Amino acid sequence: MANETMTVNRLPALTWNWLKMNAARLEANAPAVGAAPSFVQTAQLARSSAAQDWAMETGMGTDVDRFLANSPAEYLTLGENEVMDAPAVITYTYQPGTPAGDRLYLEAKAGSTMQVAVILRNEIAGEGLAALQIKIKAEAGAVVKLSMVQVLDNGFTCLSDIGTTCADGASFELTKLELGSGKLYAGAAADLIGKGSNFTARIGYLGQGEQRLDMNYVARHRGKKTTCEMDSTGVLAGKAFKLFRGSIDLLPGGSGAKGQEQENVLLLGDGVVNQTIPLILCGEEDVEGNHGATIGRLDEKMLFYLASRGIPEEAARSLLARARIEAVVDLLPEALAEEAHKFMEAHTDEL
Repeated sequence: MANETMTVNRLPALTWNWLKMNAARLEANAPAVGAAPSFVQTAQLARSSAAQDWAMETGMGTDVDRFLANSPAEYLTLGENEVMDAPAVITYTYQPGTPAGDRLYLEAKAGSTMQVAVILRNEIAGEGLAALQIKIKAEAGAVVKLSMVQVLDNGFTCLSDIGTTCADGASFELTKLELGSGKLYAGAAADLIGKGSNFTARIGYLGQGEQRLDMNYVARHRGKKTTCEMDSTGVLAGKAFKLFRGSIDLLPGGSGAKGQEQENVLLLGDGVVNQTIPLILCGEEDVEGNHGATIGRLDEKMLFYLASRGIPEEAARSLLARARIEAVVDLLPEALAEEAHKFMEAHTDEL
Protein backbone atom coordinates (compact mmCIF):
# COMPACT_ATOMS: atom_id res chain seq x y z
CA MET A 1 0.00 0.00 0.00
CA ALA A 2 1.55 3.28 -1.15
CA ASN A 3 1.13 6.35 1.03
CA GLU A 4 -0.16 9.27 -1.03
CA THR A 5 -0.41 12.98 -0.30
CA MET A 6 -3.45 14.69 -1.78
CA THR A 7 -4.81 18.20 -2.10
CA VAL A 8 -8.59 18.08 -1.95
CA ASN A 9 -11.60 20.38 -1.63
CA ARG A 10 -9.89 23.24 -3.41
CA LEU A 11 -11.88 26.47 -3.81
CA PRO A 12 -12.69 27.42 -7.44
CA ALA A 13 -10.98 30.77 -6.80
CA LEU A 14 -8.36 31.07 -4.09
CA THR A 15 -8.67 33.50 -1.20
CA TRP A 16 -5.95 34.76 1.16
CA ASN A 17 -3.52 31.91 1.66
CA TRP A 18 -2.77 32.78 5.29
CA LEU A 19 -6.32 31.75 6.19
CA LYS A 20 -5.38 28.15 5.27
CA MET A 21 -8.90 27.57 3.95
CA ASN A 22 -8.28 27.32 0.19
CA ALA A 23 -7.93 23.54 0.23
CA ALA A 24 -7.17 20.57 2.46
CA ARG A 25 -4.13 18.32 2.38
CA LEU A 26 -4.16 14.76 3.62
CA GLU A 27 -2.05 11.65 3.55
CA ALA A 28 -3.57 8.22 3.12
CA ASN A 29 -2.64 4.74 1.96
CA ALA A 30 -4.09 3.90 -1.44
CA PRO A 31 -7.09 1.54 -1.20
CA ALA A 32 -6.20 -2.11 -1.56
CA VAL A 33 -9.77 -3.45 -1.70
CA GLY A 34 -13.37 -2.37 -2.16
CA ALA A 35 -16.13 -2.53 0.41
CA ALA A 36 -18.11 -5.20 -1.51
CA PRO A 37 -21.36 -3.20 -1.43
CA SER A 38 -24.78 -4.78 -1.16
CA PHE A 39 -27.53 -3.78 -3.60
CA VAL A 40 -31.28 -3.77 -2.89
CA GLN A 41 -34.15 -2.77 -5.21
CA THR A 42 -32.01 -2.33 -8.31
CA ALA A 43 -34.20 -4.36 -10.71
CA GLN A 44 -34.94 -1.33 -12.92
CA LEU A 45 -31.26 -0.49 -13.29
CA ALA A 46 -28.88 -1.97 -15.84
CA ARG A 47 -25.73 -2.92 -13.95
CA SER A 48 -22.21 -3.25 -15.32
CA SER A 49 -18.64 -3.31 -14.07
CA ALA A 50 -17.01 -2.72 -17.48
CA ALA A 51 -14.63 0.24 -17.50
CA GLN A 52 -15.94 3.46 -19.05
CA ASP A 53 -14.62 7.00 -19.46
CA TRP A 54 -16.43 9.37 -17.12
CA ALA A 55 -14.19 12.42 -17.02
CA MET A 56 -15.92 15.14 -15.00
CA GLU A 57 -15.23 17.56 -12.18
CA THR A 58 -15.91 16.39 -8.63
CA GLY A 59 -16.09 18.29 -5.38
CA MET A 60 -12.89 16.88 -3.94
CA GLY A 61 -10.81 17.21 -7.11
CA THR A 62 -8.55 15.27 -9.47
CA ASP A 63 -6.28 13.86 -6.75
CA VAL A 64 -9.17 11.64 -5.66
CA ASP A 65 -9.59 10.45 -9.26
CA ARG A 66 -6.00 9.25 -9.19
CA PHE A 67 -6.29 7.88 -5.65
CA LEU A 68 -9.26 5.67 -6.63
CA ALA A 69 -8.19 4.90 -10.21
CA ASN A 70 -7.77 1.18 -9.47
CA SER A 71 -10.71 0.78 -7.09
CA PRO A 72 -13.74 -1.39 -7.95
CA ALA A 73 -16.40 0.36 -10.03
CA GLU A 74 -20.12 -0.21 -10.51
CA TYR A 75 -22.14 1.36 -13.35
CA LEU A 76 -25.91 1.71 -12.95
CA THR A 77 -28.10 2.98 -15.80
CA LEU A 78 -31.80 3.84 -15.93
CA GLY A 79 -33.44 3.74 -19.37
CA GLU A 80 -35.22 6.57 -21.17
CA ASN A 81 -38.46 7.79 -19.57
CA GLU A 82 -38.32 5.14 -16.84
CA VAL A 83 -39.40 6.21 -13.36
CA MET A 84 -38.25 4.63 -10.10
CA ASP A 85 -40.95 4.74 -7.43
CA ALA A 86 -38.56 3.66 -4.66
CA PRO A 87 -34.81 4.15 -4.28
CA ALA A 88 -32.20 1.51 -4.94
CA VAL A 89 -30.34 1.04 -1.64
CA ILE A 90 -26.58 0.50 -1.77
CA THR A 91 -24.73 -0.24 1.48
CA TYR A 92 -20.96 0.06 1.79
CA THR A 93 -19.72 -1.69 4.93
CA TYR A 94 -16.10 -0.87 5.67
CA GLN A 95 -13.65 -2.87 7.76
CA PRO A 96 -10.88 -1.55 10.03
CA GLY A 97 -7.30 -2.00 8.93
CA THR A 98 -7.06 -2.35 5.16
CA PRO A 99 -7.96 0.90 3.31
CA ALA A 100 -11.01 0.45 1.07
CA GLY A 101 -12.19 2.50 -1.89
CA ASP A 102 -15.05 2.26 -4.36
CA ARG A 103 -16.44 4.09 -7.38
CA LEU A 104 -20.11 4.33 -8.31
CA TYR A 105 -21.39 5.64 -11.65
CA LEU A 106 -25.04 6.59 -12.15
CA GLU A 107 -26.53 7.38 -15.55
CA ALA A 108 -30.11 8.59 -15.98
CA LYS A 109 -31.22 8.54 -19.61
CA ALA A 110 -33.45 11.26 -21.07
CA GLY A 111 -36.74 11.82 -19.27
CA SER A 112 -36.06 9.28 -16.52
CA THR A 113 -36.28 9.62 -12.74
CA MET A 114 -33.59 7.75 -10.81
CA GLN A 115 -33.53 7.31 -7.03
CA VAL A 116 -30.47 5.95 -5.23
CA ALA A 117 -29.82 5.73 -1.48
CA VAL A 118 -26.30 5.10 -0.18
CA ILE A 119 -25.19 4.04 3.31
CA LEU A 120 -21.57 4.24 4.51
CA ARG A 121 -21.07 2.25 7.71
CA ASN A 122 -18.89 -0.20 9.61
CA GLU A 123 -19.73 -3.17 11.83
CA ILE A 124 -16.38 -3.75 13.53
CA ALA A 125 -14.81 -0.95 15.55
CA GLY A 126 -11.29 0.18 14.75
CA GLU A 127 -9.30 2.49 12.52
CA GLY A 128 -9.67 2.50 8.77
CA LEU A 129 -10.08 4.42 5.53
CA ALA A 130 -13.41 4.54 3.70
CA ALA A 131 -13.37 6.21 0.28
CA LEU A 132 -16.27 6.49 -2.15
CA GLN A 133 -16.53 8.49 -5.35
CA ILE A 134 -19.87 8.87 -7.15
CA LYS A 135 -20.22 10.32 -10.65
CA ILE A 136 -23.59 11.07 -12.22
CA LYS A 137 -24.79 11.81 -15.75
CA ALA A 138 -28.28 13.28 -16.02
CA GLU A 139 -29.45 13.46 -19.64
CA ALA A 140 -32.07 15.90 -20.95
CA GLY A 141 -35.11 16.12 -18.68
CA ALA A 142 -33.79 13.45 -16.29
CA VAL A 143 -34.03 13.69 -12.51
CA VAL A 144 -31.49 12.03 -10.23
CA LYS A 145 -32.26 11.87 -6.51
CA LEU A 146 -29.27 10.75 -4.46
CA SER A 147 -29.58 10.30 -0.68
CA MET A 148 -26.61 9.44 1.52
CA VAL A 149 -25.95 8.81 5.20
CA GLN A 150 -22.50 8.30 6.72
CA VAL A 151 -22.37 6.60 10.14
CA LEU A 152 -18.77 5.44 10.43
CA ASP A 153 -16.98 5.12 13.77
CA ASN A 154 -14.56 7.82 14.90
CA GLY A 155 -11.61 5.61 14.04
CA PHE A 156 -12.34 5.95 10.34
CA THR A 157 -11.23 8.60 7.89
CA CYS A 158 -13.92 9.11 5.24
CA LEU A 159 -13.51 10.46 1.71
CA SER A 160 -16.89 11.12 0.08
CA ASP A 161 -16.65 12.62 -3.42
CA ILE A 162 -19.43 13.47 -5.91
CA GLY A 163 -19.52 14.92 -9.41
CA THR A 164 -22.38 15.39 -11.86
CA THR A 165 -23.22 16.81 -15.27
CA CYS A 166 -26.76 17.96 -16.07
CA ALA A 167 -28.11 18.37 -19.62
CA ASP A 168 -31.07 20.53 -20.72
CA GLY A 169 -33.82 20.51 -18.10
CA ALA A 170 -32.06 17.88 -15.99
CA SER A 171 -31.99 17.99 -12.19
CA PHE A 172 -29.69 16.54 -9.55
CA GLU A 173 -31.12 16.46 -6.02
CA LEU A 174 -28.69 15.55 -3.24
CA THR A 175 -29.64 14.87 0.37
CA LYS A 176 -26.62 14.02 2.51
CA LEU A 177 -26.16 13.48 6.25
CA GLU A 178 -22.69 13.26 7.80
CA LEU A 179 -22.82 11.85 11.33
CA GLY A 180 -19.66 9.84 11.92
CA SER A 181 -15.95 9.37 11.09
CA GLY A 182 -13.16 11.05 13.01
CA LYS A 183 -11.93 12.81 9.89
CA LEU A 184 -14.34 13.62 7.06
CA TYR A 185 -13.42 15.01 3.65
CA ALA A 186 -16.49 15.48 1.47
CA GLY A 187 -17.34 17.37 -1.68
CA ALA A 188 -19.77 17.65 -4.57
CA ALA A 189 -19.58 19.53 -7.86
CA ALA A 190 -22.52 20.04 -10.21
CA ASP A 191 -21.80 21.08 -13.79
CA LEU A 192 -25.05 22.68 -15.00
CA ILE A 193 -24.36 22.52 -18.71
CA GLY A 194 -27.88 22.38 -20.11
CA LYS A 195 -30.44 25.13 -20.29
CA GLY A 196 -32.77 25.10 -17.29
CA SER A 197 -30.79 22.44 -15.42
CA ASN A 198 -30.85 22.40 -11.62
CA PHE A 199 -28.80 21.35 -8.59
CA THR A 200 -30.35 21.08 -5.14
CA ALA A 201 -28.33 20.06 -2.08
CA ARG A 202 -29.61 19.46 1.44
CA ILE A 203 -26.63 18.80 3.71
CA GLY A 204 -26.69 17.89 7.39
CA TYR A 205 -23.72 17.27 9.67
CA LEU A 206 -22.93 16.52 13.30
CA GLY A 207 -19.49 17.13 14.76
CA GLN A 208 -18.66 15.88 18.27
CA GLY A 209 -15.59 15.22 20.38
CA GLU A 210 -12.53 15.95 18.23
CA GLN A 211 -14.09 15.21 14.86
CA ARG A 212 -12.83 17.16 11.83
CA LEU A 213 -15.17 17.90 8.93
CA ASP A 214 -13.87 19.45 5.70
CA MET A 215 -16.47 20.01 2.94
CA ASN A 216 -16.56 21.60 -0.51
CA TYR A 217 -19.72 22.11 -2.60
CA VAL A 218 -19.62 23.76 -6.02
CA ALA A 219 -22.30 24.67 -8.57
CA ARG A 220 -21.04 25.62 -12.06
CA HIS A 221 -23.71 27.56 -13.97
CA ARG A 222 -22.83 27.15 -17.66
CA GLY A 223 -26.25 26.87 -19.30
CA LYS A 224 -28.90 29.56 -19.52
CA LYS A 225 -31.51 29.83 -16.77
CA THR A 226 -29.84 27.24 -14.57
CA THR A 227 -30.63 27.14 -10.86
CA CYS A 228 -29.03 25.85 -7.69
CA GLU A 229 -29.95 25.82 -4.03
CA MET A 230 -27.50 24.60 -1.40
CA ASP A 231 -28.71 24.40 2.20
CA SER A 232 -26.57 23.02 5.02
CA THR A 233 -27.58 22.45 8.64
CA GLY A 234 -25.10 21.43 11.30
CA VAL A 235 -24.39 20.95 14.99
CA LEU A 236 -20.90 21.22 16.50
CA ALA A 237 -20.02 20.16 20.04
CA GLY A 238 -16.96 19.40 22.16
CA LYS A 239 -13.78 20.28 20.25
CA ALA A 240 -15.15 19.55 16.79
CA PHE A 241 -13.75 21.38 13.76
CA LYS A 242 -15.72 22.17 10.63
CA LEU A 243 -14.81 23.95 7.40
CA PHE A 244 -17.59 24.36 4.83
CA ARG A 245 -16.94 25.80 1.36
CA GLY A 246 -20.01 26.64 -0.70
CA SER A 247 -19.34 28.08 -4.18
CA ILE A 248 -21.69 29.38 -6.85
CA ASP A 249 -19.85 29.94 -10.15
CA LEU A 250 -21.94 32.02 -12.58
CA LEU A 251 -20.02 31.50 -15.81
CA PRO A 252 -20.13 33.49 -19.08
CA GLY A 253 -23.03 32.32 -21.24
CA GLY A 254 -25.19 31.35 -18.28
CA SER A 255 -27.58 34.28 -18.48
CA GLY A 256 -30.67 34.05 -16.30
CA ALA A 257 -28.92 31.76 -13.81
CA LYS A 258 -29.89 31.89 -10.14
CA GLY A 259 -27.92 30.48 -7.23
CA GLN A 260 -28.66 30.35 -3.52
CA GLU A 261 -26.46 29.08 -0.67
CA GLN A 262 -27.46 29.04 3.01
CA GLU A 263 -25.87 27.54 6.13
CA ASN A 264 -27.28 27.20 9.65
CA VAL A 265 -24.96 26.07 12.44
CA LEU A 266 -25.66 25.39 16.11
CA LEU A 267 -22.60 25.65 18.37
CA LEU A 268 -22.61 23.72 21.64
CA GLY A 269 -19.69 24.87 23.75
CA ASP A 270 -16.68 27.14 23.46
CA GLY A 271 -14.25 24.52 22.19
CA VAL A 272 -15.65 24.15 18.67
CA VAL A 273 -14.07 25.64 15.54
CA ASN A 274 -16.55 26.71 12.87
CA GLN A 275 -15.29 28.02 9.52
CA THR A 276 -17.36 28.86 6.46
CA ILE A 277 -16.43 30.25 3.04
CA PRO A 278 -19.43 31.26 0.93
CA LEU A 279 -18.10 32.14 -2.54
CA ILE A 280 -19.93 33.67 -5.49
CA LEU A 281 -18.06 34.09 -8.79
CA CYS A 282 -19.76 36.19 -11.44
CA GLY A 283 -18.82 36.14 -15.14
CA GLU A 284 -22.24 37.07 -16.55
CA GLU A 285 -24.45 40.13 -16.08
CA ASP A 286 -28.01 38.77 -16.03
CA VAL A 287 -27.62 36.45 -13.04
CA GLU A 288 -28.48 36.23 -9.35
CA GLY A 289 -26.35 34.84 -6.55
CA ASN A 290 -27.13 34.91 -2.84
CA HIS A 291 -25.60 33.44 0.26
CA GLY A 292 -26.21 33.62 3.96
CA ALA A 293 -25.20 32.02 7.24
CA THR A 294 -26.82 31.75 10.64
CA ILE A 295 -24.54 30.80 13.51
CA GLY A 296 -25.99 30.51 16.98
CA ARG A 297 -25.93 28.91 20.39
CA LEU A 298 -28.70 27.41 22.47
CA ASP A 299 -31.23 29.91 23.75
CA GLU A 300 -30.82 30.26 27.52
CA LYS A 301 -34.53 31.00 27.84
CA MET A 302 -35.32 27.72 26.10
CA LEU A 303 -32.95 25.83 28.40
CA PHE A 304 -34.56 27.48 31.43
CA TYR A 305 -38.03 26.57 30.16
CA LEU A 306 -37.06 22.94 29.64
CA ALA A 307 -35.41 22.84 33.08
CA SER A 308 -38.65 24.10 34.62
CA ARG A 309 -40.34 21.13 32.98
CA GLY A 310 -37.93 18.70 34.63
CA ILE A 311 -35.50 18.26 31.73
CA PRO A 312 -31.87 18.69 32.89
CA GLU A 313 -29.54 20.86 30.83
CA GLU A 314 -27.50 18.02 29.32
CA ALA A 315 -30.64 16.22 28.17
CA ALA A 316 -32.06 19.48 26.83
CA ARG A 317 -28.89 20.17 24.82
CA SER A 318 -29.06 16.72 23.28
CA LEU A 319 -32.77 17.11 22.55
CA LEU A 320 -32.38 20.46 20.78
CA ALA A 321 -29.32 19.31 18.83
CA ARG A 322 -31.11 16.20 17.64
CA ALA A 323 -34.04 18.32 16.52
CA ARG A 324 -31.70 20.18 14.15
CA ILE A 325 -30.42 16.96 12.63
CA GLU A 326 -33.91 15.42 12.46
CA ALA A 327 -34.87 18.13 9.97
CA VAL A 328 -32.47 16.48 7.51
CA VAL A 329 -33.28 12.91 8.59
CA ASP A 330 -36.91 13.56 7.66
CA LEU A 331 -35.79 14.04 4.04
CA LEU A 332 -34.07 10.64 3.85
CA PRO A 333 -35.55 7.34 2.64
CA GLU A 334 -36.61 4.94 5.38
CA ALA A 335 -33.53 2.69 5.26
CA LEU A 336 -31.19 5.66 5.68
CA ALA A 337 -33.32 7.28 8.38
CA GLU A 338 -33.11 4.06 10.40
CA GLU A 339 -29.30 4.10 10.21
CA ALA A 340 -29.25 7.76 11.28
CA HIS A 341 -31.54 7.15 14.24
CA LYS A 342 -29.47 4.18 15.45
CA PHE A 343 -26.31 6.25 15.31
CA MET A 344 -27.81 9.24 17.11
CA GLU A 345 -29.30 7.09 19.86
CA ALA A 346 -25.85 5.68 20.51
CA HIS A 347 -23.85 8.91 20.24
CA THR A 348 -25.83 12.07 21.00
CA ASP A 349 -25.47 11.55 24.76
CA GLU A 350 -21.96 12.90 24.18
CA LEU A 351 -23.25 16.36 23.23
